[in-house]
Amino acid sequence: MRAVEVYSRTRRLDYFSAEIVLELLSFANRFCCEELKSACDAHLASLVGNIEDAMALIEYGLEETANLVVASCLQVMLRELPSNLYNWKVMKNFCSSQARERLARAGHASFLLYYFLSHVAMEESMASNTTVMLLERLGECATEKWQKALAFHQLGCALLERKDYKDAQRCFGVAAAASHVYSMAGIARAKHEQGQRYSAYKLMSSLILEYKPVGWMYQERSLYNIGREKILDLKTATELDPTLSFPYKYRAVAKVEENQIRGAILEIDKIIGFKLLPDCLELRAWFFIALKDYESALRDIRVVLTLEPNYMMFHGKVTGDYLIEHLSHRVQQLSEADCWMQLYQRWSCIDDIGSLAVIHQMLVNDPGKSLLRFRQSLLLLRLNCQKAAMRSLRLARNHSSSENERLVYEGWILYDTGYREEALSRADKSISLQRSFEAFFLKAYSLADTTLDPESSSYVVQILGEALKCPSDGLRKGQALNNLGSVHVDCGNLDLAADCYSNALEIKHARAHQGLARVYHQRNHRQAAYEEMTKLIEKARNNASAYEKRSEYCGREMAKNDLDAATQLDPLRTYPYRYRAAVLMDDQKETEAVEELTKAIAFKPDLQMLHLRAAFYESMGNLTSALQDCQAALCLDPDHKETLDLYNRAQELAVNLQLK
Repeated sequence: MRAVEVYSRTRRLDYFSAEIVLELLSFANRFCCEELKSACDAHLASLVGNIEDAMALIEYGLEETANLVVASCLQVMLRELPSNLYNWKVMKNFCSSQARERLARAGHASFLLYYFLSHVAMEESMASNTTVMLLERLGECATEKWQKALAFHQLGCALLERKDYKDAQRCFGVAAAASHVYSMAGIARAKHEQGQRYSAYKLMSSLILEYKPVGWMYQERSLYNIGREKILDLKTATELDPTLSFPYKYRAVAKVEENQIRGAILEIDKIIGFKLLPDCLELRAWFFIALKDYESALRDIRVVLTLEPNYMMFHGKVTGDYLIEHLSHRVQQLSEADCWMQLYQRWSCIDDIGSLAVIHQMLVNDPGKSLLRFRQSLLLLRLNCQKAAMRSLRLARNHSSSENERLVYEGWILYDTGYREEALSRADKSISLQRSFEAFFLKAYSLADTTLDPESSSYVVQILGEALKCPSDGLRKGQALNNLGSVHVDCGNLDLAADCYSNALEIKHARAHQGLARVYHQRNHRQAAYEEMTKLIEKARNNASAYEKRSEYCGREMAKNDLDAATQLDPLRTYPYRYRAAVLMDDQKETEAVEELTKAIAFKPDLQMLHLRAAFYESMGNLTSALQDCQAALCLDPDHKETLDLYNRAQELAVNLQLK
């Protein structure tokens, strides 16, 4: 009571220990003192700084329905994911129905919370008990039809992974009843695993007939097919959705069975070229081993372990490290100097997979080298492996040998997660401690991304100039020169830009060909620009981006050929589809133009493609479809001005037509 009396006079709680404040919280709850309860709640929430604090206080928070305390504890617990998935003391606060109900009483048991938790758990292990329990709680949190469908579909997937086929089929059935079409494939898979192959085949066939067919439907049906029909289904699956990996793997293995190992490698190369998947790389490694090309096999295994350090090969029976050790005896051993030479050579010719393999080899001998971890993250980002890139970047930060180096890597982490201003602040702090290439480069990169006016561009040029004065190697200096050239082009300083690109090419930065081509194009030397891009294509073989860029410097027919090549190499690039659709529209082939976009939207619902198709529909008078595409595009970016304008215009036209 003395504590209550002191608080009533001072309105302060910092005089008291946490134990006393907890007693005050209990007192406030018992006697309905809302002001005191709020003060205690806020004070205790401010004390939660680590997992031990969270574990100690969450029980009190739940018992006393102290929302802020519970929120602070949850924040700390979630911050430590995925490691906390293996801490049962933490997970007991989420996994049971009773735990969910307690969180609900404190106002924190939401569908979004359990969706996040279950998503992290599924990434760690689809078949774990924790994953199943979190998905069950997700279903309990579902209030909307779509939430129920999603929760039960994911639970069905987890149960399927655990080989609990009857329960999986039941969950898929609940999701399908809630209009989740994908769950029909789950039902088919569960039936197949229970020996009902023909029933699974019929179900997928009916799905293909009932709905507009997409790639995954044919892929799924192929599992229940044999012979020629299976091959045809897989071919159709790839035509409709070239990003599905199973058809490539099946065809590759089929070629191996026919002793066409090089053909198998060419087949699996088709997907590895634009989608770096560990299982596809592993498969290619086995093909190389069959050819006794141990260097190529080692390269692929090293990249697999870069993507997933704990990856188990040969159906989960062999570690990648064991295989590397076994194969290393069959290839020439390289010194550190040899590795640096190889890295320089492969980086220069845009062999990103080869570069990753070399860095992995170097890290085996020096796992704490932050510089290599950073280079690794750059390559992974270039290959669209964001999760692995962020892991490498965090390791670079954790192994930093100095404060200024740590600040740079923290800056890149912030930049890559959208915190540009904070990244800029880290760069400035690093520069204040020690001038370095990477700190100046980070600063220039952050500035160039946020500002485009002439004064700011001039400042970026100055910062990049400072970066180039600092010690670094050719790999990074080439990138800085390339970026500097790009800023000069934007400012109209074509001579300076050409000098930058030429200097970058002298230190074998092959991507500078693209910048130099841009300079030629700005000078109306289109043929020279085309030839410059051809040089890049010769150096960086099978580079979809290079073909796409070269298409800008030639006539329509040659551009179409280049863009077709780009699509074949990387079907995820959207510009070729938009270009071909625009050409068809110009030729008044409206239906074909829409089909070209629809083909890509089926497996990559891109904002620009949805907007363009909506515009096509509007011009064709199909306002219903135009509005649907606008709504889909606005789901991806609610503030996209052009789509908002188109949506409002189409709505107005639709209303006017109804009034008539």
